[in-house]
Amino acid sequence: MIKQDIENVKLGPRQLLFDFEKDKAKEQAVVMSCIKNQIEKYGYVVLDEFVQYVREVHDLLGFTIIQNVFWLAEDLKFHFRKDGKNLEPHKVKQTLIQSIEQRIKIVPNKSVTNSVFQDVKCLYQELSEDKGFDDYDDQYEFARLLAKKIKGWEVILKSCKSSAQKPFSLCEKEIRDCIRFIKKISVKLDAFSLINAFYDNKESVLKLSNDVKIISEFYAQHIDFWKSLIQSLEVFNDNLSEFIKDADIVAGFEKLKQILSSSPYNMIAEAKTLEKKVTQQCRVALLAIIDNMTEETKAYLDARKAGQNLRNKSLYFLRTIKKRISEAKNIKSMNLCLIDAEEKLDVFWDEIKR
Repeated sequence: MIKQDIENVKLGPRQLLFDFEKDKAKEQAVVMSCIKNQIEKYGYVVLDEFVQYVREVHDLLGFTIIQNVFWLAEDLKFHFRKDGKNLEPHKVKQTLIQSIEQRIKIVPNKSVTNSVFQDVKCLYQELSEDKGFDDYDDQYEFARLLAKKIKGWEVILKSCKSSAQKPFSLCEKEIRDCIRFIKKISVKLDAFSLINAFYDNKESVLKLSNDVKIISEFYAQHIDFWKSLIQSLEVFNDNLSEFIKDADIVAGFEKLKQILSSSPYNMIAEAKTLEKKVTQQCRVALLAIIDNMTEETKAYLDARKAGQNLRNKSLYFLRTIKKRISEAKNIKSMNLCLIDAEEKLDVFWDEIKR
């Protein structure tokens, strides 16, 4: 976009020549179609970017595009905005002549009814935590707040989704449903469509806001616990079930599996209490296994009247393992202690046999 084109723009009453009804009307229809298309996609159009876009797509002269944009604005097909304020076409021309670098937006004129607008403003105030919310009277500027709110929800949900851990994906269905609904209400980002979308889906929007809050708080406050719980389940499934015969422990793990497979943020307190109980039960069971290893080792040493040095050497690592299990913070750590004890005991028996 060049300054000379802006200076040559004609405003005010215009004479309709015979060729205008043909070629000029066709050019104006192309420009208007492009404006509608871009507004539906992005909610507004930046004038200099729009001129470049139409030139590339339709091979029109820059001046032709600009002149038709100003004529359409005079016909109230849309309006110009700069720094959040509406500008008349003649004012835009003066502004651009002073500085061609000014960022001028083209925004739609179509508006929702005042009752709908007021209802959605009340809805936004209910959704927003911004205590300094300004009571916007301009629907375009207000719609930008709605679009920002939607984008914020989407960013939060996608961040949580990327942190999901299998085999138990956290809130996977809830996140997927929320993102699907966001796409539904933000198909078009122009002010008219967006405000109407909030109005037509008020209850669902309130639910979405609440769901995003619950899910984000869950990931912010409880994700580390949940990952630890998943690891405990994996350890139990892979290893501990072979030697833990305690029915209460098995029942506890089955209950934890059910919680992991449901809506976890509704059962955090129950999961933490149950996980703590099962962890302690596993600790007791593992300590009992180490005690049995110790008794078997003592019996073997007694039968062979082993000396004190051999006795101390063979029993010391079992006492160390027992202490580590007592101090371990989770089932995975305890299980690693047991594996270590079994491996060292195998080495000890091999040395004795040799």
